[in-house]
Amino acid sequence: MTTENGQTTPNNVAEIATERGTLDQRGVFTLLGIMGAEGALRALILLPSGKTVMTQADGTSSIGPVRAIDDRSVTLLRGGRLMRLELPA
Repeated sequence: MTTENGQTTPNNVAEIATERGTLDQRGVFTLLGIMGAEGALRALILLPSGKTVMTQADGTSSIGPVRAIDDRSVTLLRGGRLMRLELPA
C-alpha cells in the first residue's frame, strides 16, 4: 500500500488495515501504524473519509497539529483539545 505522499506502508500496517472488523469505526480517526526510528517516529492515520495521512510529531497535517508520537499512540490537538489515538489491539 502507498500513502498519499508516495511512501510505502509496512506490511504489518497493511495487514491491520485489511483485517476484517479491525477498522469498523468509520466517522473517527484510526491510528493504523507507527514507524521510524525513535526520535523521528511517523504515524499513519486513517481519516473518516477513508483517506490516509502520514504525519510526524511537532508537525502540522491536514488533521491538525501533532503534539506527540510514541511507540503505541499519537496525540493530536483538535478543536483546542488533545485527542489520543492508540494502535488497534
